[in-house]
Amino acid sequence: MIKNNKHNHSSLYFIHGYQSSPNGDKATLFKNRLNATAIKYRDCKPEELEISSCLNKIHENIKQDENVTLIGSSLGGFLASSIALNHLNVKKIILLNPATISPSTNLDSIRDIPRQIAKDMQNEELFNQKIHSKIFIIRGTEDDVILDSWVLEFAKFQEAVLLFLKDDHRFSKNLMKLPEIISKLLDY
Repeated sequence: MIKNNKHNHSSLYFIHGYQSSPNGDKATLFKNRLNATAIKYRDCKPEELEISSCLNKIHENIKQDENVTLIGSSLGGFLASSIALNHLNVKKIILLNPATISPSTNLDSIRDIPRQIAKDMQNEELFNQKIHSKIFIIRGTEDDVILDSWVLEFAKFQEAVLLFLKDDHRFSKNLMKLPEIISKLLDY
């Protein structure tokens, strides 16, 4: 496990993506190497989830902690960003290919998730209201799931630190390196 006294006082949580779970590869890796708690935010099939219910479950998990760092992957990146908008206890968010859907996106162009979920994910506040947390984004340059324009527009508005890796949506090539990269960001 990677340990660093500088960030041990922060509670570290992982929010998984749309097709994943709190027991997926990233969640297990981050639990074992970073001592992160994976949040279970849904009790249904991915296509049946309700964004407001997911946000409420995440809120319930973090509300007692004063110094929270969220790691969010894909949909989890959107959820982490949305939570950070309204929770002053979230001091840092680390987003892995975040599904922050730009307000200008035509929702009919999104094929992989139901329209109602995509509509609920098209949160204009993420593009016109500053998040008080430090924001780090790790972007796979070969990601064919999340559009570059979404990530870049969000990153520019939020003044996020952006790190690019030559990798796909799931970070298949760099998965085992992610804990070390994230650990360095925790100290930043």
